[in-house]
Amino acid sequence: MLYNYLALIIFIVMALFIPYSLLLTSVLMRKKLPENAVKNAPYESAEDTIGSSLIVQIEYLPIFAMFLPFEIISVVVLLWASVARYVSYYSGLEMMGLMVVAMVFGLISYKFISDSDV
Repeated sequence: MLYNYLALIIFIVMALFIPYSLLLTSVLMRKKLPENAVKNAPYESAEDTIGSSLIVQIEYLPIFAMFLPFEIISVVVLLWASVARYVSYYSGLEMMGLMVVAMVFGLISYKFISDSDV
């Protein structure tokens, strides 16, 4: 029992030590260059930004609204498929029903979002 905790503690220590040691090594080995306003400009183009960079394009929002519920239910069904034969004979029908509900929900949300003037 103690061996399991010891292995976990060693794993946590190594998981923290390796990335931080690599970061520290890179900080110590790199050249210290003077700051350059042109290099620090957005996209290193030395051009001033026109407009706001915070505008989010929503053209893919309907596709995302249709994809997300279907994706979540698909993962649940794949996980359920590994234990379905141990649970119930009709569990496959239940999961197919869940997939149908996910598709209907996705299509309804797609319809609402694509019809709205956002």
